[in-house]
Amino acid sequence: MKMKITSILIGILLTTAAFLLAQALSPNRGAHLSASPGGSSSGDVATSATETCDPQTVAKPAKGYTCVVKTKNGPATWRVEAVISTESRTFRVVKDLKSGLYVSDDMGKHSHESAKKENLCQSPDYSNQRGNLTFVTWRLPTGYPRSLNAKNGFPNQDSDFVILEDDGIRQVVSGVASKYFISSSEAGKISDYMSYGFDGEFGGIDAGCNGNGMASLRCVAQ
Repeated sequence: MKMKITSILIGILLTTAAFLLAQALSPNRGAHLSASPGGSSSGDVATSATETCDPQTVAKPAKGYTCVVKTKNGPATWRVEAVISTESRTFRVVKDLKSGLYVSDDMGKHSHESAKKENLCQSPDYSNQRGNLTFVTWRLPTGYPRSLNAKNGFPNQDSDFVILEDDGIRQVVSGVASKYFISSSEAGKISDYMSYGFDGEFGGIDAGCNGNGMASLRCVAQ
């Protein structure tokens, strides 16, 4: 009788062991824990998930935040590329992923003349506004109207401010809509200090930056 019970128990143990071994060797075991070879992990999904851009929202998140602007030429995605916090304020650099243009934080009011002569977009005094990003070359944004492409000595391509306006910068960067921004583009021989500038309120390009130091400066890189 004891031998019969022992045989039964050994049989149960062997059956259980065989079942557990089959489970361990099963190719489907744990498949739900990771993404398929061509898919994204849950972390990637969270990172790539985008929402509609809003200047007040973009002024708060950490590096890597992305959002989308719906434009007449299709969606344009923007991303926070750098966040620098100091005792006085926090600086953010954003990137227009559609054009590849980085846009610095506001560097204050300057004249067209001083911005060019003092090379402010390269000045170490404004490294925080540029997010301490040194792998790109910062410069004054170009800002001639699209109507002057390939005219008056301008290249046959859109200027930086025309591109940024097309991609919805005023719907992304806080404070742009209430300011006027200088560009590197000379407006002709009317004045030594006359240049084109970007009107943040209406999104237009105007020859109204006359060097009085009342226009704001944001630099770009690519």
